[in-house]
Amino acid sequence: MAKDPRKNAFNKMWAFHITIWIAYHLPIGILRAIERSVAVIWHFFSRNIRSQVESNLTQVIGPDPKRVQQASRQLFINYADYLTDYTKWGMTETEKSLSVFCSVEGGDIFFREHAKGNGVILLAAHLGNWELGAMVFSHRGIPFNVVTAKEEAEQIANVRLRARGMHNIKTITIDDQPFFFIDIVNALKRNEIVAMLVDRYEKKNGLQVDFFGRQTYFPRGPVMIAQATGAALLPAATVLEKDGKYRTFVGEPVQLVSSGDKDKDMFENVSRIARVFEGYIRQYPEQWYNFSKLWR
Repeated sequence: MAKDPRKNAFNKMWAFHITIWIAYHLPIGILRAIERSVAVIWHFFSRNIRSQVESNLTQVIGPDPKRVQQASRQLFINYADYLTDYTKWGMTETEKSLSVFCSVEGGDIFFREHAKGNGVILLAAHLGNWELGAMVFSHRGIPFNVVTAKEEAEQIANVRLRARGMHNIKTITIDDQPFFFIDIVNALKRNEIVAMLVDRYEKKNGLQVDFFGRQTYFPRGPVMIAQATGAALLPAATVLEKDGKYRTFVGEPVQLVSSGDKDKDMFENVSRIARVFEGYIRQYPEQWYNFSKLWR
């Protein structure tokens, strides 16, 4: 049985505190050297997690063992960059945080859809630095809500809540009660932004669609909420470029079909979301941080 990647040492509270302390006190150049060295060691010794990552990458970039191994190693390094940048910039003042961005593309698309007054659902994957990407929108004064699964480590969840709060980002936690759904709808009625991750889902409340040529589950929720509220579904990502800065881009809204056949329409609409993120992930496979095997 595959080991749950959430149970590795890097998801422990002591590791989180050490990372935050180091990131706060050291300049970014020294941080980069340290965290990338740790990432290479982590990649070498974490055979189980590495094999799960390489299983996913094989589906994305093809069955070339050498290329997959290189992409896997770079992914671990990029993930260390993600953690460092999140703790370095995500837990400091917004203006300093925004200094790490080189460009924002698709802003005209976002403001066009937001002006309609029905709220915006930003769809994201575990691609690039989605936490920093939220700041691009929240610093403009538009209320921003992140929908997230309940964190297994409650102390880490509290740290994330405080960090988001520094940048006026609210958290809506998915749990067994229906109230989180009401919170999402109410936020959209206030013409706010609601961000949702869509690329790591389970059978419960999910729909099996084609993703990189194989079947996996994507959530129905974004489509259902958009249909109920009229909110735009905008795919987005924030990726790290070679110059060490981030690029945020927003795509055209996912156009929902409505033929009257609810099941058929739902399948097509969820499939459209999956196809958009296929394209994004193919461009940046080494920044797709999915540490558990997606296809079994």
